[in-house]
Amino acid sequence: YLLEQGVDPASILLLTFTNKAAREMLDRVERLLGASAHGIWGGTFHSVANRLLRTYASRLGFTAGFTILDMDDARDLVKACMKDMHIDPKERRFPSAAVCQDVISFSRSVMGSILQTLEVKHPNFAPLEPQLVELARRYEERKRLSNAMDFDDLLVNLLAILEDASIGGGISSQFKYVLVDEYQDTNAMQARLVNRFASAHGDVLVVGD
Repeated sequence: YLLEQGVDPASILLLTFTNKAAREMLDRVERLLGASAHGIWGGTFHSVANRLLRTYASRLGFTAGFTILDMDDARDLVKACMKDMHIDPKERRFPSAAVCQDVISFSRSVMGSILQTLEVKHPNFAPLEPQLVELARRYEERKRLSNAMDFDDLLVNLLAILEDASIGGGISSQFKYVLVDEYQDTNAMQARLVNRFASAHGDVLVVGD
């Protein structure tokens, strides 16, 4: 409908949560519209973030060739930071690297603190909050020194770009229409990103269960 009204495809942003949903969404658009769909921005929040951050990474202290850490890479880096802090979960009552990674990731996704996350997900580890905060700090430092981002960083850093007055306004101005599928799967961070993308024009359509 938007294209039939003469809207520039490059001004339309399609977002969804999972890779499967993104593939299905983009395949449907291509089957329906063919060549006229070329130029539309679309994909998961993470894929769109990756695309934009390749352009603006230098504004955040990264290079355009930054590495993206998968879950295993991120866990290995957390383990390395724990080793630096002389933490061995096998020798003392301390969460595993996987649990630590989950706590750090969850706190960023909901835009809350480490303590708030512990109180919700692992209340028995709440007394260890100072060590986990320090662990999270070291983890961030190591990633930056390695010119690397994990999946959470893609969204956190995209939000930083969108909230930068010298950059975000231009990006938001480009996207006149923001369409979001599978909206029920978005978290607090992604909902905030939608609002930032749409801040210039205010045109948002979301679909969810």
